[in-house]
Amino acid sequence: MRTKLLLCLEDNEVSAGQLENVLKIRSSTILHSIKDMIDSGIVYKKSTGYALTNIGQIQALLLDRLINALKVLDEHKDFWLTHDMSGIPDDLLVKIGMLGDAQILKGDAIDLLKTQEFFVKELVSSKQIRGVSPIIVPEYPFAIAAAIKNGAKADLILTDKIIDIVVKEHSEILKELLNQENFNLYCIKEDVRLAFTVTDRLLSLGLYRKDGGYDITCDLNCIGEQPRLWGVKLFEYYVLKSRPFTRDDFDEHAQ
Repeated sequence: MRTKLLLCLEDNEVSAGQLENVLKIRSSTILHSIKDMIDSGIVYKKSTGYALTNIGQIQALLLDRLINALKVLDEHKDFWLTHDMSGIPDDLLVKIGMLGDAQILKGDAIDLLKTQEFFVKELVSSKQIRGVSPIIVPEYPFAIAAAIKNGAKADLILTDKIIDIVVKEHSEILKELLNQENFNLYCIKEDVRLAFTVTDRLLSLGLYRKDGGYDITCDLNCIGEQPRLWGVKLFEYYVLKSRPFTRDDFDEHAQ
């Protein structure tokens, strides 16, 4: 009952009659719970109804966050159960409810790399790209270069191993990108246990499987402002663990 009342009063002052209509519960039951919440400092009475105190507002916000998190975890239970989530810091795990309206994109026996094809198309058409990756797919450097050419701003964090591969296999593309003002590359030395990209419209998140291998066939894709903000915070977390990779670093690697 307290949960229902917290959610009903979260945004508005509500009268006893309105609460009865919304909750479909007798007013005597509602008023009994309201009295307990008033005594606990969660609700206070106003001239036209009831409202949450400051403490009540905080409890309602936390409850709302919890409910959203449970929805996200339940909707894609298999994804969260079968993958390694250690790459997501605790303060963002508790905000997992921001990833609402997500879709799981999976490859199949006919089109194993469906997720990567979708991702490459998204990159090329994006205007803002932030990404962290411990893996590389051959099409990625070309997609990033095409997006930069189209005016996108890109900030990428790659592991040492991936930077070595890019320097060796895509040296001309990387050299050209490092000369662009709208491209920043960072290097991270630690073992990164996820890959993700945040664009101006999409968060695409890939995780390692529990057996230790990266799951290239399955991505969680979320469209909307809340997932984008969550992804930006995750990117900022990894920026603090990284260092800029400059043209001098490129020359040193290329020797």
